[in-house]
Amino acid sequence: MKLYIIRYLLLLLALPLTLTSCDDDDPAPTKTDLIVAHEWQGDRVLVNGFDVSDLPEIKDMLLDIKSTRLTLRRDGTYTAVYDQAGSTQTTVGTWEFKENETIIYFDLLGDLQIESLTATNMDLIATVNRNNTTFDAKVQFVKKD
Repeated sequence: MKLYIIRYLLLLLALPLTLTSCDDDDPAPTKTDLIVAHEWQGDRVLVNGFDVSDLPEIKDMLLDIKSTRLTLRRDGTYTAVYDQAGSTQTTVGTWEFKENETIIYFDLLGDLQIESLTATNMDLIATVNRNNTTFDAKVQFVKKD
């Protein structure tokens, strides 16, 4: 009989614990949190949906995106390391969000529209003017492992 009463009491004590839900009050990461969380690796450049990142003309206009590693910091500075003409180049500069964080401004590149930004992907739209022709190029970065 005592065993039955002990089980009953344990059940009554455990019942409130099982009925209590856990609230996840962690706020969603901000765009700044996402962009400074890790190093970004250039993945590809898309023009009209086609990957043009290996074309010499694109490498001359933009840079070799696949060799690009980009680190952005909370203090508004960045470091970009990339290959150009067979040698490794390092560029440092400043960045900031504009227009409700829909545009990222780089001091050397100007404004780039943020098409999407997640913990693992960053897609930016660059407007390029070359030989009196203007087109949009989607520059894609992925989280560097």
